[in-house]
Amino acid sequence: MSENQSIFRRIVKGTAIFGGTQAFTMLIGIVRGKLIAIILGTYGMGISSLLSSALSPFQQFFTFGLTTSSVRSLSIDAEANNKNYDTIIAVRRILLIMGLLGALVMTVSCSWLSAYTFGDNSHWIWFIELALALFFLIILDGEKSILQGYRRLRHLALTGLVAPLLGLVAGIPLYYIYGIEAIAPTLLIIAVTSWVVTRHFTAKIYTSLPRQDWHTTWHIGREMLTLGGAMMVSAVIGTSCVYLLNRFIRTTSTDDVGLYQAANSITLQCTTMIFAAMGTDYFPHLSSISNDHRKMRELVEREGEIMLLIMVPIILLLIVFAPLIVQVLFTSKFFAIIPVLQMIAVSFLGRAFCFPQDYVCIAKGDKRYFFFVEGVVSNIKTILIMGCGYHLFGLVGLGYGAIMNAVLDIALSAVLNYWRYRIHYSWTYLRMFLPSIVLTGTCLASSFTHDSHISYGIMTMILIGGCTLSVRELDKRIGIKETIMNKIRRRKG
Repeated sequence: MSENQSIFRRIVKGTAIFGGTQAFTMLIGIVRGKLIAIILGTYGMGISSLLSSALSPFQQFFTFGLTTSSVRSLSIDAEANNKNYDTIIAVRRILLIMGLLGALVMTVSCSWLSAYTFGDNSHWIWFIELALALFFLIILDGEKSILQGYRRLRHLALTGLVAPLLGLVAGIPLYYIYGIEAIAPTLLIIAVTSWVVTRHFTAKIYTSLPRQDWHTTWHIGREMLTLGGAMMVSAVIGTSCVYLLNRFIRTTSTDDVGLYQAANSITLQCTTMIFAAMGTDYFPHLSSISNDHRKMRELVEREGEIMLLIMVPIILLLIVFAPLIVQVLFTSKFFAIIPVLQMIAVSFLGRAFCFPQDYVCIAKGDKRYFFFVEGVVSNIKTILIMGCGYHLFGLVGLGYGAIMNAVLDIALSAVLNYWRYRIHYSWTYLRMFLPSIVLTGTCLASSFTHDSHISYGIMTMILIGGCTLSVRELDKRIGIKETIMNKIRRRKG
């Protein structure tokens, strides 16, 4: 097996493992939501949603971006075969402190949180239970980072299956017996047992851990904290810009806010799973070779090729079946989002282009670049373009804005990554990317044809052609036919 084929196969293997895990998690979530709706009704669903949404910002703030920044340091240690495991100790200590701080703040604020969330402070005990859950969720994130940094992919995937299964197996009987009073305790049970299982897997990495003084912990953790802080602030800027865009749209029409969010949520659910699955193995691998420019550039290109070959069929499917998806998930009142959904789907071609390159600055630990480019410039650019699109063309202008934003993202990513790190795609990749633009663009244009028979005829041919090309190109890189034939020969033998 060639070196390139080995890299391609590892990328596809990691994507398959975590893509399957994410799909399973989504399925369990749907089943669990359905059962909660039956047992607790709409009121119980509302309580569950409120408690989960109250827990989420605390977890995001008190992990302080360490779930990503620590992976970089851990993967470098793993690549160097560092047997003192100082980074593991430092990550656990820092997140232990952050978990205690988060739990303390939520505990102290329990009465206020109850009053703010439910209108009175009678439910303060729920937030005490959430505070304990928060502590275990934060230290659980640390254990997951260790598995990701050391690239224990199968163990990491298994831990990703534990939480939703526990939510289903342990939660449903408790909901049936105790009703809404079981919501917060169930979240705590899931957090504790998930941490126990994950800690069991991380313990397999080492035989024993040495003692470490707090000066060493601070020395190791300082870089992780500064990079994590930059990432957290960037995330806050991003969520603030989303809020401001929604606020701007609401000044014209509240209905348009709901329509835009519906279109955006469909595309995100269909594509985020792929990005998350591919990034889980790609980021630690990239971090571990961040000092080798040649290997780094090769990995970026290989990841970009696989990303493109997976994303193009998904984008084409979203364009072709957008009317059916909207009809199944929503009502006839949402048909106005169909062209917006299709254009947002095409814009994800830009994200597929930028995705492998955008991890370079994080792998390098370049926090200033990440903050100003990803946190400030990218978010401000997005809100200005999307706002102008809506102001000029209304709801459909958000689709135009998404495509224009993707074009600028491609230009900025290509120019800045070459200028800063000398990372760029070769002509091999570009010869794949340009036809992808033609395929998705032609498919999108065909969707606007007034004659539905002609429109769907063209789109179906493009979809079949695009999927066939993707499978053929994947076969060239990972040898799908060869693998199948070898398995058949082994079984016959």
